[in-house]
Amino acid sequence: MADSSLRPIEAPFVAAGPSGVAIRDRLKDLTLQDEQVLRLVGAHLGALASKDLAVRCRDGLEHSPDRWAARKRELTPDSSARWAGAITKATHDQWALARRCQLAHIQSLEAGIRTIAHRLSQPIGRRVRRGRRAATAARRNGSPSPAACTC
Repeated sequence: MADSSLRPIEAPFVAAGPSGVAIRDRLKDLTLQDEQVLRLVGAHLGALASKDLAVRCRDGLEHSPDRWAARKRELTPDSSARWAGAITKATHDQWALARRCQLAHIQSLEAGIRTIAHRLSQPIGRRVRRGRRAATAARRNGSPSPAACTC
């Protein structure tokens, strides 16, 4: 006997595929003049980004939101406010990524130094133990290990 308060099971169906805007990474059917314009714009924006990155690197850790706004204002006359904002954000992200990678590299070098210092502190000719293996719950309780079981 079925409970009538349950909703009925509907027939299965296939969900519609993704919809929205398709983004292409290639421009097609460009004329020679179009290519030339795109190359000039790319070179111009690349030069602006390069100059902005140099300014950002010179700022170092003394960077502030006011300095970020000043960099954006410096770029705006040579491009637009939208491109200046995109360039300064990309520059900031690039600088931050470089700092994180630099810190990770320094930490890796320090870990290597600690390992070498520890190895050099050990007496010559004596076998160095790498540390105790963690005891399993079975070993702590005195039970035999599964490998020892002959069931």
